[in-house]
Amino acid sequence: MKTIIKDNKIIVFLNKREITNLDFNNEDKLEDYFKKLFSKLKKYDIEINGFYNIDVYKDEFYGMILEIENEDVDYYNYFNQVDMKINVLKTGSFLYEVDYEFVDKNILNKTICYKNIDKIYLKIKENIDDITLSKILEVSNIVYGDLTEDIIKYSKRVRI
Repeated sequence: MKTIIKDNKIIVFLNKREITNLDFNNEDKLEDYFKKLFSKLKKYDIEINGFYNIDVYKDEFYGMILEIENEDVDYYNYFNQVDMKINVLKTGSFLYEVDYEFVDKNILNKTICYKNIDKIYLKIKENIDDITLSKILEVSNIVYGDLTEDIIKYSKRVRI
């Protein structure tokens, strides 16, 4: 699990191993999962109190990215409670923005490459092992959400 705070949002990166038993159709299990997740966030000195919108972006090869944003609802803050609205926004692909110098030939065989202006984006096209995914993550920035569709739509597919 990786966590960053950006633009008043808590962004949590969860790899596929961390969400193997997560079922969005079972509200009780989902609630338990998020309670445990919020407990883990306390270790990062992130206090979760109040009402939160949680946008969920899923990718079959990486896992899931959560954007957690606090809504200003006094009732929840006053009583030290947590409530949330979970929005599963996208079950598409993530892209990985890389510098050309760091692209490994073995990784290229398992990805589709897109070039947009001076940036290279990789889209994983088949199941890869954890070591290969780690190599990609080590040299890239994950791109997700609506931006991925725009990049794929307006970029040139290239072979490197």
